[in-house]
Amino acid sequence: MKSARLLQSIIAVPILSVVAWAQTGTSANRPAGGASPNIPRPAAGPAATNGKIAFVNSAELQEKLVDYKAKIDELGRQFEPRIKEVQTLNDRAVALENTIKAQGGTLTAARVAEMTEQLEGMKRELNRKQEDLQADGERARNQQMAPLKDKLQKFLQDFTNRHGITLLIDLSNAVESNTLLWFDQRADVTQPFIAEYNQALGQPGGAKK
Repeated sequence: MKSARLLQSIIAVPILSVVAWAQTGTSANRPAGGASPNIPRPAAGPAATNGKIAFVNSAELQEKLVDYKAKIDELGRQFEPRIKEVQTLNDRAVALENTIKAQGGTLTAARVAEMTEQLEGMKRELNRKQEDLQADGERARNQQMAPLKDKLQKFLQDFTNRHGITLLIDLSNAVESNTLLWFDQRADVTQPFIAEYNQALGQPGGAKK
């Protein structure tokens, strides 16, 4: 278990609570992908949505919508000390378990039993700390991100209305779930979405917190 991975599991939240957003506002919840898609694309050209279907890469939005990223960074700073504490305890448990396996044949039965009991205690403590950290992280995440999530949803609906988009698909989720085999890059509206969202909040290069 690595600190970065644990941090991601605690504070990560979908930047879009929708996989596809129709002009009626219908939504469906899915977790956002954490990496940019890597699938074949033709050369870029004029937009090809034609008022029908478009794609947005939520993984890229997480990095370029500055108010969203600021919230995630704030949560990361808040929970980093506890995450490091859990990671240190995990490393100690792994080291002790490896010692028992490597030296068990040369130690007395009493010593092995003592070390095994110590290991079990460390595992129980680790599980408790992980569960508490996960619960506290999710609670803090939901409290901080709910208003921003609502704002993003409202902007998303306005964006699709203004651009005549009837169906907007989260590219990261579609690729991660293997539901998308290919798409035309001209239907990707990620960059216009970022530019218009940030501009609407008065910061051409990023949004206010």
